[in-house]
Amino acid sequence: MVKITPYLLLAFLGGVMLRSFFDIPRDWILAASGLAIGFLIIFYFFKFDSKFLFFNLLFLVFVLGILRFSVFENKIAADKLHNYYGQTITLQGRVLSNALKQNSSRIVLETDLGRILIVKRIYPEYKYGDVLEVSGKVAEPEPYAGFDTAKFLAKQQIYSQMLFPEIKKIDYAPNKFLSSLFFIKDKFTKQLKTVLPEPYSSLANGMLLGEEGVLPKDILDSFRKSSTIHILVLSGYNITIVGSFIMSFFGFFLPAAFAWAISVAGIVLFTLMTGAEPAAVRAALMAIIGLVALRTGRQYLAISALLWAAFFMILWNPMYLRFDRGFQLSLLATLGLILLSSRLFKKLWFLPKLMGIREAASSTVAAQIFVLPLLISWGNEISYLTVPANMVIVSLVPTIMLFSFLSGIFGFIFLPISAIFAVVPYLLIKFQIYAATFFARF
Repeated sequence: MVKITPYLLLAFLGGVMLRSFFDIPRDWILAASGLAIGFLIIFYFFKFDSKFLFFNLLFLVFVLGILRFSVFENKIAADKLHNYYGQTITLQGRVLSNALKQNSSRIVLETDLGRILIVKRIYPEYKYGDVLEVSGKVAEPEPYAGFDTAKFLAKQQIYSQMLFPEIKKIDYAPNKFLSSLFFIKDKFTKQLKTVLPEPYSSLANGMLLGEEGVLPKDILDSFRKSSTIHILVLSGYNITIVGSFIMSFFGFFLPAAFAWAISVAGIVLFTLMTGAEPAAVRAALMAIIGLVALRTGRQYLAISALLWAAFFMILWNPMYLRFDRGFQLSLLATLGLILLSSRLFKKLWFLPKLMGIREAASSTVAAQIFVLPLLISWGNEISYLTVPANMVIVSLVPTIMLFSFLSGIFGFIFLPISAIFAVVPYLLIKFQIYAATFFARF
């Protein structure tokens, strides 16, 4: 059973993926499930060839993946806001998250009728726990530029939106634990902005926390055209690279086991720092799996762990597989680390091992090779210089993240030390912007 488990996990993920692209009637799914179970019983009791049993079991698990997606998608029945599409109503709810975009702010509001996405002007800002009263027209999320916005939001159990409503803050009622985490995160962000001017602080926050902030359009366009915009997506890719950098750095003068423990502790601390949001927790889990692979060097066990992690995440929320870019980046980047990092480490013999430089480079390139097809599938502009652009720009991410993190942490203790650490990300981000602008011309 142990030998076929990876195939069963892949079959389940394949079923979820198929259903995310095509609507399949529930009756068909139930009929296929019943048929597979019936054949399974017949093959088992009548001692058919084990191959028949294996392929039938694969088919059954594949159908269960399809069924899981359908069950999750039908959660809209529990949402009451979709009954008010096209109507102007007044709602009260608590802010779950607030994300700044180029020309707007997007709030997820938890109400008695369900969750709703509020698109508003950037100011005034609201934070987690604020209780708001909003008045506006409830609308169904519409596709944007060919992207299925409705299903993208459905992964957060959001089925409605309200564009630029009237908003009034009436209370503040947060979860105390989460409120404490978000307070630390906000304080950390403010400390970083104190020592790093814009747009450098927003870019550092994008790499660290996945929050790009309000970046100038020309800079965003440069990163997009150079196919490096993905560095601003919170994923296991960014976190794993930093974790491997920390492990290599401390491994230079500490026993490997201690270096690994410090790296994992750093990832846990970072996750708490981001507010322990679902995206950060998923990214941290993938990152730790990647570090286990680097620590043990046992590919089979690492791949099995990765598949199990993906399975449980998708079982919890099947929308992640197609509609969560952070999850996709995490999955492929971690796979790249497991399969390629050690081989590239030998190929990059000309780079010094000092301070973990060679290991960080091999991890970056390995992850980049695996995420490149994903970036292409997202419709990113790809040029013949995409690979060198990523090698130049992305290879600086670990150092930027590490020193930005240290700068923010020391901002709580002694601001002058924080400012000294901030010099490194300032110079490297300045170079990244220059490089992105250069590569975007081709």
